[in-house]
Amino acid sequence: MRAKDLVIQLRAGVIDENFAIYRDLLTNTSLADASDPYWRRTLTLFNSLTSEQKEVFLEVMRQVAIDTTANILGVLDGVNSIEGLDCELLLTCDTEADPLNGDLQSLFLAEEEATK
Repeated sequence: MRAKDLVIQLRAGVIDENFAIYRDLLTNTSLADASDPYWRRTLTLFNSLTSEQKEVFLEVMRQVAIDTTANILGVLDGVNSIEGLDCELLLTCDTEADPLNGDLQSLFLAEEEATK
């Protein structure tokens, strides 16, 4: 697996698929069907919004997922730091000799921009 393939798969699985699941849950789950207190509060908030506000809410959720994924990739690349992490991380794949990390964050963000 190449680094570019990894970020494409991360974007599809972590961003696109999870976002679709959240969108579906928020737009199609009845408050009466929600038993979890967290989801009941979330649905109550979401259902109180106008259609335009719901779209903004969903956009914010998607952007948070993008930013979080990019920051984690930045940690793996060594461009974002975590207090107390005093070593170099290497992300490898058993089919590749070279580490995958180094440009994951920039590849991920470029892939996200290219698909907008």
